[in-house]
Amino acid sequence: MGIIARVARSLFAPRSLSRSDTLAVAERLSAATHLVASLELLRRSGDRKPGGVNNWAISRENMSHQAMATRFFDKVSGPRASAALHLARAASAAFLLAPTDRMRKSRLSANAIITGASIGTFPSQLYGTDGSDQASFLVQAAVTVARSSRQPRVADAALWFLGLQSTLNYAASGWVKMVSPTWRTGRALPGVMRTVTYGHEGAWRTAERFPVAARTLGHAVLAMECLFPLVFVARGRLAPTFVGSAAAFHAVNAAAMGLGRFVGAFCAMHPAVLYVTDPRRRSRGTAGEPPRNDLLPVVAAGLAAATLAGGMAAQAARARKVARGRQGMRRVRTRSGNVLAYLTENPQAAGPVVFFESALAASDLHWEWLRREVSQHLSTVVYQRAGYGASESRDRRPFRLASAVEDFADLARETAGERPVIIVGHSLGGYLALRSGQLLGDQVKGVVLLDSSHPGELDRSPRQAGGAVMLDTTLRLMAPSMRIGMGPLLQIPRAIHRLPADVLELALCQYRDARLWNASHREWKATRAEFAAFDGMLPKLTAEVLCLSAEATLTDDPVQTELHRELAESGRAGAHHVVEGADHESIVTEERHATEVAARIGAFVRGLTEGRP
Repeated sequence: MGIIARVARSLFAPRSLSRSDTLAVAERLSAATHLVASLELLRRSGDRKPGGVNNWAISRENMSHQAMATRFFDKVSGPRASAALHLARAASAAFLLAPTDRMRKSRLSANAIITGASIGTFPSQLYGTDGSDQASFLVQAAVTVARSSRQPRVADAALWFLGLQSTLNYAASGWVKMVSPTWRTGRALPGVMRTVTYGHEGAWRTAERFPVAARTLGHAVLAMECLFPLVFVARGRLAPTFVGSAAAFHAVNAAAMGLGRFVGAFCAMHPAVLYVTDPRRRSRGTAGEPPRNDLLPVVAAGLAAATLAGGMAAQAARARKVARGRQGMRRVRTRSGNVLAYLTENPQAAGPVVFFESALAASDLHWEWLRREVSQHLSTVVYQRAGYGASESRDRRPFRLASAVEDFADLARETAGERPVIIVGHSLGGYLALRSGQLLGDQVKGVVLLDSSHPGELDRSPRQAGGAVMLDTTLRLMAPSMRIGMGPLLQIPRAIHRLPADVLELALCQYRDARLWNASHREWKATRAEFAAFDGMLPKLTAEVLCLSAEATLTDDPVQTELHRELAESGRAGAHHVVEGADHESIVTEERHATEVAARIGAFVRGLTEGRP
C-alpha cells in the first residue's frame, strides 16, 4: 500500500519549470511551429496564384467591408511581400531555436517579427493554417510581451494569459462537441477517421473492429477537454495528468490525421499551464526567482464578470428593440395562437398583393432592397414568422413546417382579403411558398422562388448533406450564446452589411437576438425531419412558378440546377432563370441583384395579370 501511495503522490504532484525556463520552452515550441508553417507555405507558392486556394484576389472578399484593413493587407499580401514576410518569420524562428538565450534583445526582436509577420500573412493564408497558426501566434505575442520587460510580474501576466488561453481552448472545444449527438454517443471517432481530409484508413478499420474501445476513446477525449479547467483545483495535482493527456492527444492526431503543426502550437502553452497551477511558484525562493504574481487572473475574472453583465444587459436592450419592431408594423393573431408582425406597403395599388417569405435565420429586413423596388408598383407585405423579431410563438404544439404554412395562410387571408396573391420565397422560404401556394389554392396566381430549397437536396446533394451536419451544431449553440450577451462577438455576414444604411442597426439587433436563433433551430429540426422523409413528390400548384437561381449556387453545387428546374415545374407553368454574379445571399441582399430580381418579378406579374402573347 505504501508503494501505491508513493506512486499516486508522484503522479498527482504539481510539476513546473522556473519562470525563465517556462518562457524558453513555450517560445521554442511555438517558433518551431512558425518555422515549419512558413517553409510549407513558401513551398506551396502556387496556392497564392490565380486559381489557388489562397489567391488574395479572392480571399480579400472576406474583409471587403473593412476598407482600411483591406488597403493594408493589399500591400502585404502580394506574392513578393508575402514571401518576404514568410522568410522573415522563418529566419526569426530559426534564430529562436538556436542557442541564443543570452541575446535577450535579439530574441525580443525575433519574437516581435514573428508576431508581426503572422498578422500580415494570416488573412491571405486562410487555407492551410487554421488553429495551429492562431495558437502559435498567441504564444509568440505573449512571449514578446514578457521579453519586453525585465519585471517578473510582466512575464507572469504573459504566462497566466497562456495558461488561461490553453484551458479555454480545451474546455470550449469539449463543450462544443457536447452539443453534437455524434460525439455524445461515441460515434465521432470512426466518422472522423473515415473522412478524406483528416482520415486514416488503418485507424478507421481498427475503430470499426473494436467499436467499444473506439467509443471509450471518444468519450475520454470529450472528458479530457470538458474537464480541463480542473487543472486549477486540488492545488494543481491534476494538472500534469491533464497536460500529459492533451499532449498525447495532439501526438496521436499528428500521426493519424496529419495535424503535425498542432503538436508544437498547442503544447507550447502546456508549460504555462503547469507553471500557473503549481502552488510552489507562489513561494519566495523557488529556483531563486521572485514569487509568482497572480494579479492577472483576478483582473481577468473581474473583467469577465463585468463583460458578462454588460453583455446580458445589452442583449436585453436589443431584445426590447427587436420586439417593438419597426415603425408601421401591424400584428395579426393566427388560429394557432401565434402573433405575426407584418408591414404593408402601397396597399392601394391595383393588382395582386406580393408577400415575401424569408429564409431560415433571416431577418425580414433582408428583403429591403427588393421590397422597395417591388412596392413602387405593387402592394407588398413582408412579415416575420413566429418567434422571429416582433412576432411571437405561442403555439404549444410540436412545431412542423405545416404550422408556418398555416400561419402564412391566416396572414394572407387577413391582409389580402379576396385579392390575388403572389408569394416570393428565398431559400427555405421558397419551399414554404410552394406549400402555402398549394394550401391557398386558386387565390395564389404566382410563386417566385429565389435560390430555393428543395426537399430532396439533403439526399441528392452531398454538399447540402455535409452542410446540414454543421448547421445543426451551429444552431444548437447560437441561442444560448446570444442569451449570455455574446452577440457582439458574432462575425457580421456580408448579407447584412449590404442592406440599406437606415435598416442596418435594427438588422444587427435582430441577428444578435436569441429568439431568432431559437426559432431557426426549431424550424431547422422540422425541416431536416421533413426533408429526410421526402417521397419525391413536390407540392403541385395551380399557380405559375418563376424560379431564379444564383449563379454561384449552381457553380458550387451543380446538382442544384436539376433541383431548381424541378421546382420550376411544380406549377401549371414555369420558368427558370439564372441571376449572373449572385450568390445565395446577394440575390436578395445586394442592391444590383435585387433590382434585377424586382424587374423579373414585375414582368412575371404583368404576364399573369395582362396575359401572355
